Amino acid sequence: MRRPLFHRHVAALLLLSACVLMPRSARADTWRGTAPFCSGECKPGEVQKGVSDSGDGGYCVTGHKVLCGNAAQTCPVRETKTKCYGAVMVCDNGFYESPTKNWHSCAKYACGICLGFESAPGNTPRSFTADICKQGFVWREATKDDHACVTPATRSQAAADNAAAAGRRAPGGAFGADTCKQGFVWREAVASDHVCVTPQIRAAVAADNHATSQRVAAAQNYGSDTCKPGFVWREAIRDDHVCVTPAARSQAKADNAAAASRRSPNGGKSGPDSCKPGFVWREAVPADHVCVTPQVRAATAADTRQADGRKAGQ
Repeated sequence: MRRPLFHRHVAALLLLSACVLMPRSARADTWRGTAPFCSGECKPGEVQKGVSDSGDGGYCVTGHKVLCGNAAQTCPVRETKTKCYGAVMVCDNGFYESPTKNWHSCAKYACGICLGFESAPGNTPRSFTADICKQGFVWREATKDDHACVTPATRSQAAADNAAAAGRRAPGGAFGADTCKQGFVWREAVASDHVCVTPQIRAAVAADNHATSQRVAAAQNYGSDTCKPGFVWREAIRDDHVCVTPAARSQAKADNAAAASRRSPNGGKSGPDSCKPGFVWREAVPADHVCVTPQVRAATAADTRQADGRKAGQ
C-alpha cells in the first residue's frame, strides 16, 4: 500500500534533517524545533528569547518553536529565508552584508515540509524578519506570537495570568465561557485575548502595547522594504511588507489564527469566505478574506495608507 503523500513528505524531511542540512556551528540566534511536529528546546548555554508557531517559516502542527540566543554569537541572524526543495522546506538564517547587500548565511537546515502549492518549480524564497526587542526587554507572549516588547517582570505576570485564567471565569454569563468573575476584565493584549485580569493589569497591557514600538531593536537593511525604527513587517498575508507597529503585527497573527472560527459554518453570500455576524473581511489586500472586527479592518486600511511614510529613507 502506498503511504499518504503527507507521510512521505515527513519521511523525506526527517531523512534530510538527519543526513544533509544540519545547522552549522556558527553561534547565532536560532529557531529550534522542526516543523510540522515541533518540540522546540534550547541547548545548554543558550537563552530562550521567544516562542512561535512558525518562527523561521515552517509551521508547527503540534508543539512550538523557541528562539534560542547565545551571548557569544559570531554570526548575527537578522532574517530567515525559506525555500522548498521537493517536499522539504529549507531555512537559511543570515543577514545582508553592508554595503554590498550580499547574503551571508549563518545556518542552513531543513525546517518543515512543503505541500503541493509551495513546491512549485522555480518558487522564490520567502523571508521572515525578527522583531527583536532592545536590550532589557523581551517578548510578552501573553498569547502565542505576541511579540510586544516588555520587561521580564511583565512577561512573568502574563504567564501567571494565563495560568490563573480558568479560575477567573464565570461560565454562563453575558459572554458565555469568556465571562469574567466580578473584579476581573478581559486583558486584550490583542483583540481576541479574553484572559481575565485585574483592571490594573489591563491598563498596563494597553500601555505596553502603546510603548512597544519604541522598544524594538533598530531595523535592519532590507532594501526598499526596510522599515523605520519602531516598525516591522505586518505579514498579515504572505509577503506583506507593510510597516506597522509590533502590536499591529501581533494582531494580524492573532486574527490569522482565529480565522477559521470566524467564518459562517453554513456559508453565505460570499460562499465559504462568509464571516459570522460582527466580522468583516480584513482586506490587507483585496483578496485577503480573513474575518476581523470592523475596528481591525479600519486599522489595517489606515496602516496600508501610511505604509510609504514608515519606510526608511522616507
